[in-house]
Amino acid sequence: MKLELKNLSYVYSGDTTFRRQAVDDVSAVIREGSITGIIGHTGSGKSTLVQMMNGLLSPTSGEVLLDGENIFKDKKTLFSARFKVGLVFQYPEYQLFEETVAKDIAFGPKNQKLSQKEIAGRILEAADFVGLDRELLDRSPFDLSGGQKRRVAIAGVMAMRPPILILDEPASGLDPVGREEIFGGLLRYRDQTGATIIIVSHSMEDMARYAEDILVMSESRLVLSGSRDEVFRKADFLCSIGLDVPEVTHLMNELRRRGYDLPDNIYTVEGAEAALRRLKDQLHHKEGKVC
Repeated sequence: MKLELKNLSYVYSGDTTFRRQAVDDVSAVIREGSITGIIGHTGSGKSTLVQMMNGLLSPTSGEVLLDGENIFKDKKTLFSARFKVGLVFQYPEYQLFEETVAKDIAFGPKNQKLSQKEIAGRILEAADFVGLDRELLDRSPFDLSGGQKRRVAIAGVMAMRPPILILDEPASGLDPVGREEIFGGLLRYRDQTGATIIIVSHSMEDMARYAEDILVMSESRLVLSGSRDEVFRKADFLCSIGLDVPEVTHLMNELRRRGYDLPDNIYTVEGAEAALRRLKDQLHHKEGKVC
């Protein structure tokens, strides 16, 4: 399913002295089946933007198109769009409310008017996607750890099988193991369903590791977009708007400045390790020739 934003703007308190332009004339096409990251400082418009993508907020002007159709065309289209574009808020664990984990995950599919058999299958499928032990399904979500609650909330949206899944800071506050589990589940969901994943994050390391395309927001506007390589290669521009590239990229760039033959598109620890091993082998090979 193709998601396109056309000249999208949103103004809070437009007719008052508290008027604030949250999103200003944003146009973008989200590549189908991609993992797209949205980065930017707090207040740059990221959360407002994604809330318009699934129809939670109606734009002041502009359009959100799903397969070419404006989701705000009428109430029926808007209602349908909210099942096609799933949105997981930041700290979604605070929105759990059912008496068991299974019932919480089932809430969305029930609203889709699915059969009990289909709902039961969706619960198990979504729990597996996020790595949630099935033994927890009959427990109260309020008895779980923070990371488990996060997975329950994400599973509740996955259970509706939206072809587009948006997550606002899905790994915020989690330890490295928890982050790995959350993003691993998102990758499994994308790979098995072909869904488009959109992730809002402050973590450049997470963006470098998981995002394929990136949108950069600054002061309510989309100021840069492209593949991960295209965006992170513009490190000077990112720094000029108060953002950054991953720490490992700074290290690799410094080594390149000192004359070492290293590629300019290294953004993860794994990529740096592989590049340094190749460099080490090349240097040893040259030393052997000299001898």
